[in-house]
Amino acid sequence: MGCGPKQFYEMTENGLEYYFFKKNKEAKRGEIGDIYTLNVTATTRKDSTLFSQRVMFERSESIYPGDFHDGLSMVHEKDSVAFILHKDSFFVMHGINIPKGLENDSMFKLLIGVEQILSPFEHLVYKCEEELVKMKDYANRKGWECVTDSTGIMYEIIEPMPESTNLEVGDSAFLTYTYSTLNDQVLEKRRDGDSWKFQVGGPQTRVSGLTRLLVLMKDGEKARALIPFAEAFGEDGLAPLIAPYTTLVLEIKAEKVK
Repeated sequence: MGCGPKQFYEMTENGLEYYFFKKNKEAKRGEIGDIYTLNVTATTRKDSTLFSQRVMFERSESIYPGDFHDGLSMVHEKDSVAFILHKDSFFVMHGINIPKGLENDSMFKLLIGVEQILSPFEHLVYKCEEELVKMKDYANRKGWECVTDSTGIMYEIIEPMPESTNLEVGDSAFLTYTYSTLNDQVLEKRRDGDSWKFQVGGPQTRVSGLTRLLVLMKDGEKARALIPFAEAFGEDGLAPLIAPYTTLVLEIKAEKVK
């Protein structure tokens, strides 16, 4: 995707220079709050490539006249377009380190291929469907024999206590557990002797999926589970440790406080 001669560039009222390689006028056009899946390549004004990657951006109100989000307001799905942007109005605004090669330039070119535009609800459905595939793949790789509850939690009782009574909301229990991610990064761990006294369904619950799992268990049982992001830390995560849309892998033992 080349930039074309300079004389073909046009300019918006806000001063944004742009050039459409392909304009799909009949296709979907996004709104503020929509999620754009883009293939982007950044270059210097002299066409030296800085980086190229597939990214997702949530469109917001423009902050600077003629900024990146001003440009997104112009595009449709499957469009290809080039923008000439000020590096501060893109990199600084989005908290991205300015690439090497742009230290002495104020302007750069951003070449964009618009792959998809989704509303917030459509994007949430997409992320849930994507997550389900990853959860099933994880369980298969690990050899888990899971049951799935109505909220999407996949779990397996690995140390059953068939003679015990079920845990109920309001019960207090000592928990030993390991929280990790689908790529096996350990987030938090409580070993034997360092158990957490926890009230099932109590006000200290940050992960709704934990309560859901515990009421499926009996006193003294050990289980492992995959908790979808909607039942964990949600779309926002818990900065800086837990990224948005994080699926939690939980291995847990619960012993009711007598």
